[in-house]
Amino acid sequence: MQHVYATRAIYFAVSFLAGLVVGVFLDFMWRNTRISKYEKHLEALEHYHWGLMLLTTARTLLSSIEISLSFVGVGIILIIVEIVQDHPFALGSNHQLHSTIIGVILFSLSFIIWQGWA
Repeated sequence: MQHVYATRAIYFAVSFLAGLVVGVFLDFMWRNTRISKYEKHLEALEHYHWGLMLLTTARTLLSSIEISLSFVGVGIILIIVEIVQDHPFALGSNHQLHSTIIGVILFSLSFIIWQGWA
């Protein structure tokens, strides 16, 4: 029985780490390709918005813990990347107000869902 728990723990850790790797890859692609959020009129959507959406989605995926943990990994990376970049949370940008409103709404939704499913 101990072997089964250890195997599941390893499987969960790999799922989470895969999410971290995907998050790093997405950030790399976001920064180093010609895909521009400004051309798509999505300038108010920041890394942490996507991270919050993924964390919220992860909480609702109770039927698949592996996918849920992968989403948590990606979400955490996107939030960390937002914090460490040159202009985190759109501070000082033309879309700071819009970005902040989106962030507050997403954080509130995420908080409610995480608390409601506890």
